[in-house]
Amino acid sequence: MNVIPRNILSALLTVMFAVVSITGVMMFFKIRILSSETLHIWLGFTFVTISCLHLLKNWSGFRSYFKKRSTLLSILLGFLVILAFIIPPLVNPVEKGLNPKGAVIGAMMNASLSKVAVFVDLDEEMMVKVLADKQILASSKQSVSEIAKANGKTNDEILNIVFTAPKVQ
Repeated sequence: MNVIPRNILSALLTVMFAVVSITGVMMFFKIRILSSETLHIWLGFTFVTISCLHLLKNWSGFRSYFKKRSTLLSILLGFLVILAFIIPPLVNPVEKGLNPKGAVIGAMMNASLSKVAVFVDLDEEMMVKVLADKQILASSKQSVSEIAKANGKTNDEILNIVFTAPKVQ
């Protein structure tokens, strides 16, 4: 195991630890600069590889740590912390929450055309006119679902017309 000198392994390990730690914190706080997630993933693999080499190179020293009671207690504590994050979701799985995008689309389907017009920044009369230009009969009191059903269209077709309507300046 004399291929890579200990000082080079330690220096590489320190650099990889710093980069993986920083990019991990950036990912936690949703700071997206350049390709920090890709960098984190690939340097994480490199970090694991270098850590294994470091462990092999220093195995005799590591073995002496495992003879100490404090090391064994630290390892036990580490496993207990890990289990505290793993066991609760297994015992009481949390159902996935409502998809926010689906909730917004669902609300639009059931809202009156006048409310949808406000959402897309159009006058409700203009919205009715835009739909009429496409041979779709509608009133500002009807919902998108009602308009689609009454005109033999899909909800998506109506929303597509509504969202692509020209804005009045």
